[in-house]
Amino acid sequence: MARAFRATTRGYKADLETHERRLLSQLCADVITMLQQRGQDIAGEESPDDEFAHFRAELAGLGAGLDEEDDGGLQPPQDAVLARLLPDASADPEEAAQFRRLAESSLRESKIADLRAARLALESNTVALSEAQAPVFGRALNDVRLTLSARLGIETESDAEQVHSAAGQGSAATTEEFMGELYAFSTWLQETLFSAMLDVLPDDQ
Repeated sequence: MARAFRATTRGYKADLETHERRLLSQLCADVITMLQQRGQDIAGEESPDDEFAHFRAELAGLGAGLDEEDDGGLQPPQDAVLARLLPDASADPEEAAQFRRLAESSLRESKIADLRAARLALESNTVALSEAQAPVFGRALNDVRLTLSARLGIETESDAEQVHSAAGQGSAATTEEFMGELYAFSTWLQETLFSAMLDVLPDDQ
């Protein structure tokens, strides 16, 4: 059974079961694949065939749906997951397209780096994070949560509460129920990490 993150003299630790670590690591890998595919599609490259299992196929969605503007701007991704991972930086379509062209690549690479670092941390039953690694792992967990929430159609706090309630009943019978359990677990893990980080902050921060 997983043990929540807690503060230690060298950072933060959580104890996870092997299957929990493997699931989280695979989710990180799937998000990395989607972000890389986005970059490849923008560049007009062809990526190798990737045969996902049923769950991974649903997680991956329908594809990026990319087009570049004639003025050099970049259209936002049509896929729901990528739209949450790489949101518009402005409400103005032209400004958003221009900013996306200038900054999306660095944002994608930053997220990929976080997710890869999280996978390395998940290689041990005791997930040990330094002060510097903790926010990186937290960001990676957040991207996993965003991916799952998009696939589950979570738009409001009420939607999230329903997913958490269903996940608490256990024994998932469908892909959607399984994703709901993963969403609830990753949310709990992220909350325990941030709580542990807040516990060691000085009172004036």
